[in-house]
Amino acid sequence: MRILVLTNLYPPVVRGGYEVECRGVVEHLRADHDVVVLASRHGREQCPDDDPVRRELPWVRPNVLRDSLLAGPDSLRAARIVRRVLAEVRPELIYVWNGAGMPNAAIAVLQDSGVPVAFRVCEHWFGRLYADDVFTRHLTPGETGLRGLWARGMRAFNRLPGLRVDPSRARPAAVSWNSEHLRGAAGMPPAVRAVHEDVTLPAVPGTEPLDGLARAPATPARILFAGRLEAFKGPQVAIRALAALRERHDLEAELVLAGEGEPGRAEELAGLARQLGVGDHVRLPGRLAGEAFRAEVAAASAWVVPSVWDEPAGLVCTEAALARVPVVLSRAGGLPEMLRPDEHALVFAREDHEGCAAALAATLRGGQEVDARVERAYARGRELSFGPYVTAMDAFLADAVRALRA
Repeated sequence: MRILVLTNLYPPVVRGGYEVECRGVVEHLRADHDVVVLASRHGREQCPDDDPVRRELPWVRPNVLRDSLLAGPDSLRAARIVRRVLAEVRPELIYVWNGAGMPNAAIAVLQDSGVPVAFRVCEHWFGRLYADDVFTRHLTPGETGLRGLWARGMRAFNRLPGLRVDPSRARPAAVSWNSEHLRGAAGMPPAVRAVHEDVTLPAVPGTEPLDGLARAPATPARILFAGRLEAFKGPQVAIRALAALRERHDLEAELVLAGEGEPGRAEELAGLARQLGVGDHVRLPGRLAGEAFRAEVAAASAWVVPSVWDEPAGLVCTEAALARVPVVLSRAGGLPEMLRPDEHALVFAREDHEGCAAALAATLRGGQEVDARVERAYARGRELSFGPYVTAMDAFLADAVRALRA
């Protein structure tokens, strides 16, 4: 089968969860199908000369005036690119992963092509399809004042040959959500009439080396955080929990914040640690990979996932489970779907550093209950590994094509 995959970013451009997941699925599909990936131009200077991905679509920033002013021309350019690629590839299935940051006109052209369309939804953008786009959001009448004048101009521009996008019409598609939480939080956009849906929790290749990792927890206890250091991921909650662990639970531990953030973010977190009196117990080694990452995992006594935003489904949960590291996570987004509260992990309310400290204290003190929870989490990690995931994805795509053709 010939498959056209549309996504905004694709490795090596950004290596977040959904980008790595998308690449893993594409590489799996290429074993049995002809797959072409069409992505945005963003970051293509990072890519090798022999990069097989077609990085052609405009990259649009919703809050940048220049990009808003170019919304019409960018959308027309995107529509023309997509039509050219459709004619060249002649796909039998279109697989859309992420439309954030690219003209939604490209998705509209794909939906109107007559080719079966399936969506893999890993982030919240999908629920606002066409409604947040700098061009298509103006195509539905109702805006007034200066915005109304601009909207009338956009609607006039939309009448140009090669564009003529209609965001109000519902088109059939199949949708695979990466968590029940995201399915409820994002919701089905008016422009999509789902003829087939499923929920498949995410997985990525590369977690296998953590399965069977020889554990050697450090002394004093070491707590691991792995992920971006931005506030929405909650590293500041982990630092405050570390201070509370000492003050309220009389437990000494070290916190390793493994990850990168915006410029100055590491210094900001180090300053918070010093302010709370735990500066000597917080280490910020940057983003770790390979043996350096496995060494930190092996030495960890607990793995903390303190996200404060509605994280759709954190892949780090699977890594911790497969490595048999006890997990403490926030009750945020789809995290409790990945590892169920009490069965696989101890859970605390988002932004509750006292609750996080209490869960960490119970974990670090160990015992049969902790050991049993770790083993149940390990079995859960095997369920969420890449092999079962791609089997489920193959079934989704086969069912999607049957439903859409019918």
